[in-house]
Amino acid sequence: MATLTVVSHARLAIVGLCMFALYGCSTFSPESVNCDQRVSAVELGARSSLLATETGEPLEVRFNGVSAFCTNYDTETYIDIKAGLKILRLNSDISEVAELEVPFLAVAVSVEDTILERKSFGFKMAINSKNRTIYPVVDFGITIPSDGRAIILLTPEAISTE
Repeated sequence: MATLTVVSHARLAIVGLCMFALYGCSTFSPESVNCDQRVSAVELGARSSLLATETGEPLEVRFNGVSAFCTNYDTETYIDIKAGLKILRLNSDISEVAELEVPFLAVAVSVEDTILERKSFGFKMAINSKNRTIYPVVDFGITIPSDGRAIILLTPEAISTE
């Protein structure tokens, strides 16, 4: 009986030690916090008209909600942005798949409203012939100063940031 108690206490001690070690490791990595207020969209850049790449069909794209999580470092913050989109086929009589690339522009801005970095990129997607509207979510990120913010825009075509 005494041996079982010693084994039970040893197992409990090992489990406790492992939990303490795992908790300790998690404190060394920066924690992500919700920071939706540090990301904004310019009114003129919240909506864009595009053409499908192969069919030339007109499509309307707009933001349908944005969420952001920040990871703070010493002098900068990385913002992981999830942008919900609403993509609408304007012609419902087309029976082909509509392929498109949605171009974005993300801008890192300092507290003095100075543009520090511009990042242009696009996401390719398709709308099948049965759907008139889709609601994709795209995920991207940008690094800003600790006291800065990010501005995101939809653009009708890719913009060179060089």
